[in-house]
Amino acid sequence: MRNTWKHILCVGALTMGIVSVGTSEVHASGIWEALGKSVLGGISVHQHLSDLDNTEQGQQEMLEKTKDRTGVYDNYAYQMRAKRIVDELSKSPHVKRSYVVYVNPDEDFNAFMTFGRVMSINKGTMDLLDDDALAYVIGHELSHGEHKDLVNGAKKSSILTTVIGAATFNSGDLGQIAAGLTGKYLDSQVFTMSQEKNADELGFSILADSSYNVGGAALAMEVIKNKYGDTYREGFGKILNPNDHPKTSQRVLDNLQRLYVYSGNHVKVEQQTVFINGKPVYEGTTKGNYTAPMRAYLVAGKLARLYHDNAIGGARVDVSTVAIGTTNIVTMPTYDAAFQIAKQMNAAISDESGVVADKKVNKKDKKDKKDKKDKYIYAAKLWQVLCREEIRVLQEELI
Repeated sequence: MRNTWKHILCVGALTMGIVSVGTSEVHASGIWEALGKSVLGGISVHQHLSDLDNTEQGQQEMLEKTKDRTGVYDNYAYQMRAKRIVDELSKSPHVKRSYVVYVNPDEDFNAFMTFGRVMSINKGTMDLLDDDALAYVIGHELSHGEHKDLVNGAKKSSILTTVIGAATFNSGDLGQIAAGLTGKYLDSQVFTMSQEKNADELGFSILADSSYNVGGAALAMEVIKNKYGDTYREGFGKILNPNDHPKTSQRVLDNLQRLYVYSGNHVKVEQQTVFINGKPVYEGTTKGNYTAPMRAYLVAGKLARLYHDNAIGGARVDVSTVAIGTTNIVTMPTYDAAFQIAKQMNAAISDESGVVADKKVNKKDKKDKKDKKDKYIYAAKLWQVLCREEIRVLQEELI
């Protein structure tokens, strides 16, 4: 067996952690055999996960397994509501994969994406959120599916799992490792800080491509914050670790910033006050299940879409509802209250002196960053080519 530095480094990279797994019980002559088994097992597990996540057969398999774990809520209206929202969001050009969704009977607040592009939403989530907020939660989960966060995370963890099986010379267990990995990883799925932030960002874009209110993004996070505080985590296992998860209060602010940018820097929310072009136009008030900030987010969302679509115009009052074009912005208790809001909006819309221009990006800095990124990508691809060749040789020698 060849003993080149490339061979050692490539196999070592694929089998990180083997030294700490009872090597005192493995004879030196058997270490290379264990390493070889781990590589072949890793390839087998990776292929199993890819098939599970990318094929229709894999999707049906995971749908059945997940339903067995969670149960299915026996209510046609709930199931159709979830499907309707997923179908609307799937029209976004950002959604390139196909998904199935079902509602489970759990009364707690949760929604999660599994292998096979299968999404499950708790009944408690459906009860707590309106369609705008629920659409953002679903868009966030679709983003995990689009980024393949779950399957990529499982592939990384499968390396260590396979090594443990190989190091103990239970070569016959590799199939069981591949089959059982999905269940184990599902129970303890944890998304990283960057994965959550990326899912929040893409989730907002998916929401913005739909007919739902973009204020629903901040609204959803506000509801979660009020119920769970700053440490909520979605997922089947729902492991809480605030150190690697964005705070919910920050996620509210991030979604409000996305709304602001989406509006072309015209519409902003601070606490429960909506601003147009830097001028206050609406103060949220508590009504029903909506707190004052929540109502402000929804009003801001409607205004943001009008600006984004270049459909902003003069505000008017219909009975006690403030409207712009065909969009009803907010309903007030009286005509006089609505008239005052419309008056403030018209004054702010006509005066754009408070609009903050986008910051210009230094072209040289942008080019330098791109060149640096290209170098890293080239180095990574070169390393992959070297490793593939070493793994191929190792497979031939083992066979």
